[in-house]
Amino acid sequence: MSRARVGAAAVLIALALPSCSGINSQTDAAPAPAPIPPPTADAAVRKDALVPGRPGRVFVLAGFDEKCQSVDEPKITITTQPAKGAISFVHGQETTIGSSAQGTCVGATVTGTGIYYTPRAGEKGSDRFTISARLASGETATRSFEVQIAE
Repeated sequence: MSRARVGAAAVLIALALPSCSGINSQTDAAPAPAPIPPPTADAAVRKDALVPGRPGRVFVLAGFDEKCQSVDEPKITITTQPAKGAISFVHGQETTIGSSAQGTCVGATVTGTGIYYTPRAGEKGSDRFTISARLASGETATRSFEVQIAE
C-alpha cells in the first residue's frame, strides 16, 4: 500500500470518527487511567434543525493525502436508513478540514461528498442514520448522525 493511501485512510477515519480520543502513554508504575469523557460535539456536523421537504447538508466526508490534497472521494453507503426522511449524496462539495489523524491539515480546503438529509413532510423531532465510507484503497469507516427536524 502506498504512503499516500495510508495517509488518506487515516484522515478518512479521523473525519468519520472525530470523537475518538488519543491514547495516553503510561509507565509500569502509573495509576489506572481516568475514564474517557463522553465525546464532544463535532462542529462539522449540522446542528440547526432541518425543514421538512428541504434537503439540508449534514456533513462532508473527504479523503486527503499527507500534502492536504483531495484524493478520490470515498464510496458512501447508508447502513441504517433514517425513519423520518431520506439521505442523498452530492459529490464535489468543498469543505474545510476540521480534524485529521496527524492534525497537520486542519484548516485546509478539500473536496468531498456532501451528506444531505431531507425530512418528510409532517415529521418532527429527531432522526438517526448511519453511513459507511470506503476509500479506493479499501479502508472503511462508519459514522452515525442524529438530526433535528424543525417543527
